[in-house]
Formats: sequence, C-alpha cells, structure tokens
Amino acid sequence: MKNLELPVEYADKRLAELTTEDLLTLLESNGEGRIQISFSGKLNARRLARRVRPRVAHTVKTVGYGTAEERAANQLIEGDNLQAMTTLYRYRGTVDFILTDPPYNTGFDWRYSDRWEHDPNDTDLGELVAASDTGRHTKWMRFMWPRLQMMMAMLKPTGVLAICIDHRELFRLGQMLDEMFGEERRLAILNWQKQTAPKNHETGVSTMTEYVLVYAKDPEKARTGLLDRSEQTASDYKNPDADPKGGWAPSDSTLMGAATHPGQVYAIQNPFTGKLHYPRKAAAGGTSGRR
Repeated sequence: MKNLELPVEYADKRLAELTTEDLLTLLESNGEGRIQISFSGKLNARRLARRVRPRVAHTVKTVGYGTAEERAANQLIEGDNLQAMTTLYRYRGTVDFILTDPPYNTGFDWRYSDRWEHDPNDTDLGELVAASDTGRHTKWMRFMWPRLQMMMAMLKPTGVLAICIDHRELFRLGQMLDEMFGEERRLAILNWQKQTAPKNHETGVSTMTEYVLVYAKDPEKARTGLLDRSEQTASDYKNPDADPKGGWAPSDSTLMGAATHPGQVYAIQNPFTGKLHYPRKAAAGGTSGRR
C-alpha cells in the first residue's frame, strides 16, 4: 500500500483512532492524478456539509397547489442553500440538473460568518465582506466548498451541474470543480452576454459577458439536447442514397476559404502520377461548401 499524505492533525493518530469522517477526509485528500487546490480552512470546509441539520418540516394546509396528492409533495424551504440541500438529501443521486448562481464576492454583496467554521447551523449572517478584506477569496472558497460537495452528491449518474460565475471567482471556482469532479468531467465553459450595450469603465475595459461552468457526474452517460435546425438549414440536407444515418449536405472539398492562411494549405498527391493537387481558392464572396 502506498504512503498517504497525512494532514498534521493525523500524524500522531493510530488507525484504530480514526473515525469514519477522518477516513473520508484522508481518501478525499489523497486523490491521485487530479488537480488539487489548497486554501486556508479547506480541511474543515470538507466536513461542514456533514454537520448541517435539515430544516424541520411543517404542513400548512391553507397553502399549496394541485390535487391533494400533489399538494402533499409541495415543499417550500426557507433558509441557507446548504441547509436546503441537506433537507433534500434523501433525494441524493436522483437530480437531473442543477443550475446555481452563487455570490460573486464583489466585496459588498454577500455575508460571511466566522461562526460557520465551528457551527454551520449558527443563524448569524455575519458581516459584509469588504473589498479590502485580504481573505475575501479564501472565505468565498470555504463558503462554496461544502455546497459544491452537496450539489455533486445530489446529481444522478446522468446529471449535469451548471454554475454561473463572473470573472472575480471564475478561476478559483474552476479549480475547485476540477478537483471535486475531475477535469475530464468538465463539459464546457460557456460565456453569455449579460448586457446589450457596452459601458465605460475606469479601467478602460468593458466587461460584457459572464460564464457558466458545466460539469457532468459521468460524461459518458450525460446527454444534452441539440437545437432543432431552422427550416432554411434543414432544406440543405438531402438523402438521395437512403443513407441510414439520415440527410446530408454535399460540399466541395477542393475549395478553400478566402481567409485560409497559406501555411495551413496542404496538397494531396496523386498515387499514380505523383502530381500534387492543391485546393482551389473560393471566388470573392463565395463559400467553401455547405454543412
């Protein structure tokens, strides 16, 4: 058995003294061949999700929607999102898709309580995290880690997680997700335009987009829907030879685009004559074929 990298607090412990939680922590911290990000308080952040108490449910007969059977399944959870996911933990492994928009840590738009480090059930909201706080990124990562753990546990094998984020925490969130899911489970990093008109900034750069990090529980099993082709695009596809794969559109493979770089043009050699055949240039305003 290979040697494990032991955190300091485990150095003097015997195997018989390790609890189930200790063993889980050791296994998580010794993942082989993956990205691993280090930040202050990470070890404790790993444990927090397992210490959160679910909300107590009450039936309010005057509020609901649908039939009596449907109303019995209605749930409204008030509280922190980590507490909400703990309340729904009995549904772990059954969720198809999670879309979340965490706080971006702009400096004044979210609260963090140091009490959560010791008791994640503490109701104190904490202080606003100021832009001058030198530990603001670390606090944000400690805040996010148990929530990411819970989201991953909630997904079914075919499930997909999509997290909206802006440039302030994009890199740190990506590193955390790469460690937790594995880089190979990252399906995409999407960018979407959040504004229609550019704005002037003191830095001279106008930020028009934000990002969506998309990860799959199992990329081999996850399936995403394809957009339907427009009528115009669909009309280009024919199937004159009854190809079992469906319609296809012909294109001229001997043409190259007008913007093709000369260094990217290669010839095909005739095996009988040895003559080199280069692609023809497309006419001005023309096209190199249809898709």
